[in-house]
Amino acid sequence: MDNLRVAIVGVGSLAKALVEGVSYYAKNPDEKIGLMHPLIGNYRVNDLKFVAAFDVDRRKVGKKLQDAISLGKNVTREITSPTEHPAVVHRGPTLDGIHEKMRDSFISESNAPVENVVKILKDTNTQVVVNLVPSGSDVATRWYAEAALNAGCSYINCIPTPLVTDSKWRKRFEERDLVLLGDDTKSQMGATMLNRLLLEFLKLRGIRITKSEQKNQGGNADHYNLLHRSKTKESSKREALSKYLDEKDARPSVTFQYTGKPSGHKRVDLLIEGELFGKTPISIHSVIEDEISINGAGTIIDAIRVAQFLVDNSKQSNAKDVCPFLMKSSPKHMSDKEASAMFERIISSK
Repeated sequence: MDNLRVAIVGVGSLAKALVEGVSYYAKNPDEKIGLMHPLIGNYRVNDLKFVAAFDVDRRKVGKKLQDAISLGKNVTREITSPTEHPAVVHRGPTLDGIHEKMRDSFISESNAPVENVVKILKDTNTQVVVNLVPSGSDVATRWYAEAALNAGCSYINCIPTPLVTDSKWRKRFEERDLVLLGDDTKSQMGATMLNRLLLEFLKLRGIRITKSEQKNQGGNADHYNLLHRSKTKESSKREALSKYLDEKDARPSVTFQYTGKPSGHKRVDLLIEGELFGKTPISIHSVIEDEISINGAGTIIDAIRVAQFLVDNSKQSNAKDVCPFLMKSSPKHMSDKEASAMFERIISSK
């Protein structure tokens, strides 16, 4: 099988996890542990080849991707030493990609000239562009989506900026026989997923929700960024949770806390309170601890492969149907069980 040629926008901790994860399965091609789908269409994880990358940090621009992923404030734990990829990190436009509170402390902006992104994508024959810019970078997200369109690439929006939920954007990609996936990647096993499953189960059993709190704590750059630009992220999470509640239930609360200790480790405390038979109180407290970037990369490798699978099989119109399995905010609302069944039906048909 030919390699699936991928470009990354934003060479942060999630990019590090993605590149190292692909490297791990390339070194261990028979390993299936940790994969939701070892094979999608004809694509295995080790078929992914990173051919281009874009960033604004002077420590990363001009470096080979496999070297750049360990520079700056990328703090997620190492899965394995990365294998060689042809990608070099190019200087992309800054736009709204750097919040002023992140400047110099987390990101040291490059003074290199901005390169021609569309030309690079075309010259490297990129098939799928993965958007990993910091949450809140709405202008940058749409700018790179436009660049992907002009270069003839499918686009995966891994952050909460509303894009795929806009039918006009979906139509533009479909009209060019490309795929648009988003918005806001689900973790392979994330807090919002567990939170949603608990709420769904409690409602199934006739319980009124009186409190639903999700407290996220982490020490990577994204958590610091979310101190200042959490609006779209909080909205994405609340929307994903509210779909299971009715008007008599308490609205979900989602908060983010930066620990100040550089680490890819994340802790999420879930607290749900309700009333059951006889208005008797019930309380559930759950804790998830994980490496957040690695958890997200486990979903992105499926998103990349299914995007190209849909293009290969002229099923671009099914892009909106695979989004609920991969993303928190999608054009269609489905339970996780329904989304999984839909995803399986699509990838098993040609």
